[in-house]
Amino acid sequence: MTTASGLKPIAAALLLSMAAALSVGRPAFAQDGQADAVKPEASPRTRVPDMRANQEEDAGERVFGGHEAAKGDWPFHVALLSSEMLDESPASQADAQFCGGTLVAPQWVLTSAHCLFEDDSSGGAQATSPAAIAVLVGATHLAEGNRFKVAQIVVNPNYNPATFDNDIGLVKLAGGASEQTVKIAQESKPDDGEATVVGWGMLEDGTFPNDMMETSIKLLPTASCNSGIKNIYASDLGNTLKSLAPRMRYPESVIDTATKTISAAMSDPLTQNMICADETSGGRDACNGDSGSPLFVKQGEELIQVGIASWGEGPVDESAACGHANAYGVYTRLSNYKDWIASTIAANGGPGEPGSGDPAGGSHAGVAPKPKG
Repeated sequence: MTTASGLKPIAAALLLSMAAALSVGRPAFAQDGQADAVKPEASPRTRVPDMRANQEEDAGERVFGGHEAAKGDWPFHVALLSSEMLDESPASQADAQFCGGTLVAPQWVLTSAHCLFEDDSSGGAQATSPAAIAVLVGATHLAEGNRFKVAQIVVNPNYNPATFDNDIGLVKLAGGASEQTVKIAQESKPDDGEATVVGWGMLEDGTFPNDMMETSIKLLPTASCNSGIKNIYASDLGNTLKSLAPRMRYPESVIDTATKTISAAMSDPLTQNMICADETSGGRDACNGDSGSPLFVKQGEELIQVGIASWGEGPVDESAACGHANAYGVYTRLSNYKDWIASTIAANGGPGEPGSGDPAGGSHAGVAPKPKG
C-alpha cells in the first residue's frame, strides 16, 4: 500500500506532466501560445493559411488515402477563405483557404463552430468578424468559383471550445448561390458502414492541394473512438511520468499505478453529439484545413451529409497531425441539429433565392483555367 506521504511526489509529477504534455510535447500542428484548454484545431482562419505558406516546414503532418474529386461531384462543398489573404486574383484563393463548408440553402453555409472563432490577445477565443471571411462557391480547384462576402455568422449557443461539443455554425452569404444544396441527415443512423469525407486539407506529403480531395472511411461506434483516444491519453501520461522520474526522484514502479488511476477517472472524449469515423489501422483521415467539411453517406441513390469535420487526436510525441491508428476522426453529428439549422435560417431572413444579390460586392473571381501540375 502506498502511504499518503508517498503520493505527494507523484501528485507533483502529474501536475508537471500535464504541463509538459500540453506545451513541450504537443504535436507540431498545435498553435504556439495556445491556451491549454483549447484543442489544437482552434483558430484555423489564421493557423491554416500560415501552414499553407510554410508547407515544407510541416511535412510530417499529413492525411492519407485521398484522391482528387471529379469536377462537379460535390457542388455543395465550399471553401472558407481568410479575407486578408485575398486580392483580385483567383490564384490568391488557394493561400487563403482555411476551412470547408456546405451549402444547405442558397444563402447559407454549414460549417464547424471552431472555424468561426480565433485566438485573442488574452489566450481566449473570440467570434470572427463576417468581414474577415469570404466563401468560395462552385470550385473544385481553388482558383475557380465565385467569392461571396459574408453577411452574418451564427454559432450554436452551446458550442464548447474546450471539448468541441456542439461544434456547428452557419454562415449567411451576402447573395444567394446557384449551386446545388446538400441534404442533411434527419435522423441518426447506426454508426457503421462506409462514408466519404471531402476537403482541401493537408496531404500525406505535407503539402496542401489546390484540387478538392475525397477519401472513403468507415463509421465506427462512439465507444471505439472513446476507448482509442483514452488509450492514447494514458500512453502519453505514462511516457511523460517516466521521463520525469529521474528529475522528480520517484520510482518507476509507481508509474503504472498512477497512470491507471488517472486513466480510470478520465471522462469520455466524445459526446452523443459526435460521430466517430476513420480506419482502425489509420491511413485515411481528414486533416488541417478540412475542418467544417462534410462527411457523407449514401442512402439509396442520395448522398446525405451526416457529419461536419470537427477534431481528432494523436500521440503527443507523434509528428503527424492525422491518420493515427486507433485514434479516429471526430465529426459533429448533424441529425442532432436539424431543428437548430432550420430555425436559425428561418429566424434570420430565410434560405434566400439562388443567384440573388451581388455575391462579391461587384468583384467576382470568375473561373480561371486549371494550372498545370
